[in-house]
Amino acid sequence: MSTPCATRTKRFAQRRWLRSAISKSLVHKKVAVMLLIRHGETEANLNLCHQGRHDSPLTERGVAQATAIGRLVRMQPEAASAMMISSPQSRARRTAELVRDHLEKPTIPIQLDERLCEVSIGGWEGLSQQEISRLAPGTFEGEERHGWCFRAPGGESYDVFEARIREWLSEAAENPSVIVVTHGTVARVLRGLYLGLPSSTALALPIPQDKIFRLSNGAIEELEVEVGLKMPRIVKVTPLTALQLLVEFDDGVIGRLDLGKHLSLRIETFRDEATFQQVTINDFGAVCWPTGFALSPDTAYDLARRRQPSKDWLR
Repeated sequence: MSTPCATRTKRFAQRRWLRSAISKSLVHKKVAVMLLIRHGETEANLNLCHQGRHDSPLTERGVAQATAIGRLVRMQPEAASAMMISSPQSRARRTAELVRDHLEKPTIPIQLDERLCEVSIGGWEGLSQQEISRLAPGTFEGEERHGWCFRAPGGESYDVFEARIREWLSEAAENPSVIVVTHGTVARVLRGLYLGLPSSTALALPIPQDKIFRLSNGAIEELEVEVGLKMPRIVKVTPLTALQLLVEFDDGVIGRLDLGKHLSLRIETFRDEATFQQVTINDFGAVCWPTGFALSPDTAYDLARRRQPSKDWLR
């Protein structure tokens, strides 16, 4: 006779097996192609603020990104017959409209599905990483930092969020081809479910706004677009000593940033030297630290090119 503990363990194992089987079945369903798009850059993105269910208009660069993506989508052979689905949030819907304007059939309806909305981060919506760090120190530190948005007060849990994405993906798999416009965290979890990745891996996936993710036959291909107003992307940041960083960009520019000399910062800004060494690249592509302090990509690029950064360099 099995003990209650053994029974619970068996049930847990069964649930894990079922969950894994469902993930794999999503991959092997007969999906021709899914073109997955994140909305264009918004004013909130530019100011390094987390939006969640809040909305913000597209920037000039965001419009350019969506336009360029639309041109590239049109070149995909399956685009002519694809249905189009978008999150109903205005930044995604506007991106979808701009993409549609460049399709062979620019009058196809855009279906709105609330399951594609961004994760709700409750009381943290509209705040910067630095502001969130002040309210909840340690949020962006440690192995669990990529799942920070699911710990927001009054926000959405990971299980609830994943369930709605999983449900949508299962239904979408019945369509021969689909163009999807959604948000960063949705794009991460959706790709993770499609590939059967652990949640910790999925939540660390990149979420660029100038690429199309092409999901087909259980694999994902990244299609990069040419945007006239493209922002140089930081690909690597290495902490040195005495408030100095080595920052590398995707256009080949490599710069040694002296934050003390160029921006008059002190080590106390980062708490201490050990914290300064924990520099990373956040979801906005900015150079950031566990304290929430961050430098925008534009500012870092200006410093790398030895140009005077704009007055709003501090995000």
